Amino acid sequence: MRERGIAFLLALAALAAFYGLWLRPAPTLDPDANIARPTTAERRGNGYAGLYEWLQRSGVEVRSLRDRYSTLAELGIPSRGNLLVLSLPAVEVFHSDELSALDRWVRSGNTLLITAALLDQPDWAARRSAGAVVEIESLTAIEFETQRAREARLDDTPLAQRVREADARDARRKKSQDEDTIEEGESEGAVEGDDVDRGELLDVPEKLTLTATGPHVLLEGVKSLELVTDYSAQEWSLRMPYDNFVLTLARTASGEGALFEQRVGEGRVLLSAGGSLFTNRALGKADNARLFANIVKRMSSDGVVLFDDLRQGLSASYNPARFYEDPRLFKTLFILLALWLVWVLGSTRLRAPVIEAHDPSEAELVQRAGGLIARTVSPAKTALHLFDLFFAGVARAARRGGGGATERGDQWRWLENHGAILPQELDQLKTWYADARSERKLPLVPLQNLLDSMEKRLKT
Repeated sequence: MRERGIAFLLALAALAAFYGLWLRPAPTLDPDANIARPTTAERRGNGYAGLYEWLQRSGVEVRSLRDRYSTLAELGIPSRGNLLVLSLPAVEVFHSDELSALDRWVRSGNTLLITAALLDQPDWAARRSAGAVVEIESLTAIEFETQRAREARLDDTPLAQRVREADARDARRKKSQDEDTIEEGESEGAVEGDDVDRGELLDVPEKLTLTATGPHVLLEGVKSLELVTDYSAQEWSLRMPYDNFVLTLARTASGEGALFEQRVGEGRVLLSAGGSLFTNRALGKADNARLFANIVKRMSSDGVVLFDDLRQGLSASYNPARFYEDPRLFKTLFILLALWLVWVLGSTRLRAPVIEAHDPSEAELVQRAGGLIARTVSPAKTALHLFDLFFAGVARAARRGGGGATERGDQWRWLENHGAILPQELDQLKTWYADARSERKLPLVPLQNLLDSMEKRLKT
């Protein structure tokens, strides 16, 4: 019973080691790993699960797109009248072939809805609005700029003077030593510094209200929209494109555009400068849901709403988080563990069987004695003993033939005159005999075979 208990404890230790090495979740170095992202699988505030289920219950066909845009033509959906929802900034980069495939798809009569976190800063997009601006320009050729960038672009002051003024400001900031002056320098830098995201986490999420601009088919019943931001955000403004026309559908309280429509071929691009417009926590606010319903109404009757989940990290190829969250994995591991414990505690022989010693046979005695002699006696001495036995037989054969070859030299001459002994064999025998007398190493097995062969011929 004690041995079974020890085996059980060792089995538990092995299980703990296996869990620690393979199953225990490794700590991640990504601070955004547990942040809710705008995907159809996310039920927290920034997800699209509410919008996804609402469309399903309304009879609208919806899909989670987890492949690249190069597969849009292979999805088995109508060629026109569909809607693609894309949230920016993305965590998965765009490939060059995707941009051309998406452009063809939109021009054929489909709608691309982009919700970009510019005016608001939800936690999944905090301090990344500059990246969203670059992605918007790559997808739509629509450009945004900050208020300071616009002022600098429209400023008629000569460039040399602006450089001198900037250098003077930098010199004043460097000379500041006390705490109050440093704080002033930081506040001044927030206004006049580089165009980077400096959003700070808000104690309570802030609401941003957008106002519809006027009569439009997409604004039917829509008077105001509402965004929710977790971080303080910069003010971004649309930079008028030179080669196309953009219609402003909603504006911020300061009068800047926040929702735009762009016609592309037979399709359209709808661009929201707020990334939280249709998320779970904002869908029911103001007229957000009404706006999305109007967008869906403009689709064809058999059109499909696609949510680009790949751009937010959900891939169709492999999702490790979903794999470890699957309850079937742990059920399978539990069954295997139970079977392993039963095998360890029930069917495993805990004590090795006793080895029964048997008396060795005659062949084993001869083999082991020969091995002992071979390991302890040098090959030269063994060869000399073989030669002594051979020449004893040669002396007996010479006496039977009427000779009296008792000396070793007489025996060599008798062998040379014997008709059954080949000259080459005798030369080889003399060579090995000289090696044995000189205590040099020589092959014992070929020597034994040669002596046996010659001895048989001497007897015939």
